[in-house]
Amino acid sequence: MLKVALITGGSRGIGLEVVKRYVASGYRVVTCSRYSAKWLESVAQNPDLAQVDYYEVDVSVEKQVVLLFSELSKKYHQLDVAVNNASPKLASAGVFESLENSSLKHTLLNDFWSHALCLKHELALMGPGGVVVNISSVNGLRPTPNGAMYSACKHALEGLTRSVALEAIEKGVRVNAVAPGVTWTSRWDERAIDKPTIYDDVSEIVPLKRFADPSEIVDAVEFLTSDKASYIVGHTLVVDGGVSLK
Repeated sequence: MLKVALITGGSRGIGLEVVKRYVASGYRVVTCSRYSAKWLESVAQNPDLAQVDYYEVDVSVEKQVVLLFSELSKKYHQLDVAVNNASPKLASAGVFESLENSSLKHTLLNDFWSHALCLKHELALMGPGGVVVNISSVNGLRPTPNGAMYSACKHALEGLTRSVALEAIEKGVRVNAVAPGVTWTSRWDERAIDKPTIYDDVSEIVPLKRFADPSEIVDAVEFLTSDKASYIVGHTLVVDGGVSLK
């Protein structure tokens, strides 16, 4: 029987690379994102993705999440792997006291609550051998001026990962996290349109002097969901080129 892997936010960026990897590894892959048009673009460029079970879902909306997991429960009965990755463009960049409450709430819902909500439902569909990986951030390990709410959400996700890991291991489910540093995805491509030097400028703050390729983040995810990581529980694997050491 094929193992079932759920990856949230799988239409672009790191999430899309995770989807590709698990399809190539022979999993029955399920993914979701807010906009089906983005997913269809990805399928057009990668025909192998046509076999993925895709749902248009905003995982920050509880009603939509409940419907998603109700469908997955009926269809698959259980999950073997879950990767909580979904994260929209940051709405709360800037000095904390100057930001609109709506922007702060948007980040809170999308970068913490959505992960917590999905995690709760994922665990209910997992038995012994199940594995969850939460995509955190190097910003969940250090202060982040001008991105305080995002940083707070990732700090919260770190705490949730460790606390739930101790609960879930009682039924044989491992929960861990991966904390990427700067990773070159389509969002950085978009920023580079207005600032062509952004790759070199940002690379200067990274000890390795470059961005991560999304595949390097997926390597960490894949490791944590493999049998090679069978004794790793509640850990955050930092993949940041040394940024968090500074």
